[in-house]
This record gives sequence, C-alpha cells and structure tokens, in this order.
Amino acid sequence: MISVKIREVAEKRGITTAYQLQKAMDVQPSVAARLWKGEFTKIDLGTLDKLCTLFKCQTDKLLRYEPDGG
Repeated sequence: MISVKIREVAEKRGITTAYQLQKAMDVQPSVAARLWKGEFTKIDLGTLDKLCTLFKCQTDKLLRYEPDGG
C-alpha cells in the first residue's frame, strides 16, 4: 500500500491548509485539495516535481510504500 505524507510534510514546513498549499505550488484549488486530503490515485510528474521543489525533499518523504500485513 502507498501512504501519502504530503499533508504531514507540509504542516512540518508551516503550510497548514490546502489553500496555502495551492498558493505555494501555484496549482488549481481542486488539485491542492486532493493532495492535501491524500485523495488521489495518480499524480502527475510535474506536480510531484513542484512538491519536491517546494519542500526540498525526495519523493520518498511524500509517498511511501508500506507492505500489507498479509
């Protein structure tokens, strides 16, 4: 299972709302809301690049693979 850590990373960096994320990334409100809530099934590489640039991190800090228990 892939776990989404975008909100967690954002909050550690002082971004506390989807609106702040939207403004920092310069993306559509709907994109920021989905990222903030972790409610997406795919992510554009350009969007992932913006996140990594904004947070100065690698992708593994934003999306993490966690094996299922079974």
